[in-house]
Parts: sequence; structure tokens; C-alpha cells
Amino acid sequence: MDAFKQMRLHADELTPTERKVLDAVIDNPEAVLQSTTTMVARQIGVSQSAVSRFCQKAGYENFGDFRMNLMLSLSSSTPASAEDGSKDAVDYLCEMVRATNNALGEGVVEDLVGRIVSASTVYTGGAGLSSPPALMLSMELMKYKVPCYYMQGGQEMIHMHVAGPDDLILIFSSKNDTQRMLLNVICEMAAAKRPHTVMVSHTAAHPLRKMVDEFVVLPTWQTERYPVYIEPMTSMLAFCCILMASVSRQAGNDPEMLPPIVNGKRRGV
Repeated sequence: MDAFKQMRLHADELTPTERKVLDAVIDNPEAVLQSTTTMVARQIGVSQSAVSRFCQKAGYENFGDFRMNLMLSLSSSTPASAEDGSKDAVDYLCEMVRATNNALGEGVVEDLVGRIVSASTVYTGGAGLSSPPALMLSMELMKYKVPCYYMQGGQEMIHMHVAGPDDLILIFSSKNDTQRMLLNVICEMAAAKRPHTVMVSHTAAHPLRKMVDEFVVLPTWQTERYPVYIEPMTSMLAFCCILMASVSRQAGNDPEMLPPIVNGKRRGV
């Protein structure tokens, strides 16, 4: 049965607290799809057990079972799934790039690129699957001689010893609070010494959203309700490409290719 029909069918059985969970799911189902039961509980302001009881009263074994049915219900209800099947994976990839561009509000790219080119140093970081766009952006910026460092996972604190108010820290984080320690350290810095922080995420309900200066939310195949799976990092990589196109326009020149690395050393050095 459709998840929304099933939830409403059991709505009268819910306590006021469990009803808050129902209202939150109906109001923003995409945020639930991108969250764990702990994150959902924190976002709504209820206990984790309340979320679990809601799922069970709605007819599901656990939160994972509920989330899977919710995802299938959203996919089956999207107009895209009712098309004649003429679209293939490439079509949806192209749509994701357009959706990424549309998700960036007016002036967002220009303002961010302005910060990037004027920063003393740019630091990029990301954990797990969020690390490739961070590494990609740092290498692309170096082609335009923008001082940039990619902070490897677990080594972020090393860079904070030299980061200052003229620096920019750009964190890629899909939905988890992996970078909490880094942001705690930054927030504890004196305002006059604190670098500017930007987070690129896939959910407006990210648990660390309030700890950064700027927050960018990008689409996923779930929020766009595509009937096919598109790797969520696709939008982050597209975001990097959009940024670099603007950097290129401002620079007015072609990028310089980075020298190849052989056995940990630059060739010719």
C-alpha cells in the first residue's frame, strides 16, 4: 500500500507525540528519506522511541522498512514514472545538472566565487562519499593558482592551526554530522580570527546547519522524484563544475594543467 495512505489509515491510533512525526513526514518526506531515525527525532523534537512507535503503528516493522516504502511511494507518484519510458539514464543525469543549477539561488554562485578568489586560502573537506567533490574542487582551483588545500579525513584539525579570518572553508556533507568536531573548533575561535565556513549538503535539515556561515542545499534523485537511481554525489560534482565555470570566466584565461605525480613526487622536480 502507498505509504501516505497507510499512514493516514492509522492516524487515529497515534498519540499527540506520534502525530507530530506524521505531520513532519507529510510536510517534508524528502528530509525523512535522507535521515536516520536519530536525525528525524532530533529534527522533529521527539524521542527516537517515538519515531519507532510511529513506524510500528503505521504498519511497518522498523524505521528502515518505513523509509523504503516511503521512497517507493514517492517514486511511483512522480510524473516522471508515468512517462512512456523514452527517457534513459543520460536524460536523468542531464536533468540532475539542471536541477542543481536551479537549486542555487540568484547570486549564490557569484558570491561564493567572489569569496573563493579573494580568500587567502581555501580549504575543502568531506567524509566518505562526500570527499570526491571536495578533492575535485581543490584540484580544479589550483589550476587557476587559487591557494587551496584538501583536508583529508581525520586531518582537519591540523589545518585549523593556521586557518584565519581571510580563509574560506568549504565542507561537503550530504546529511551526517561527521564534521561536528571541526565546526566545534571553528565556532570556539574568536570572531576576529574565525574563517568563513560554507556547507554544501543534500538536506535542509542537516544537524550542523546552524554551525556554518552559509548553507547550500542540492537536489538528489529522491528529492527530484526520479524513477531511477542517480548517485547523490552527482549534484555535488555538478555544483563544483558550475563553480569552476564561473571561476574560469572571472579569470579570463585557460587553466594550467597540474604536473603529474609519480611515487608521491611531481615529475621533473
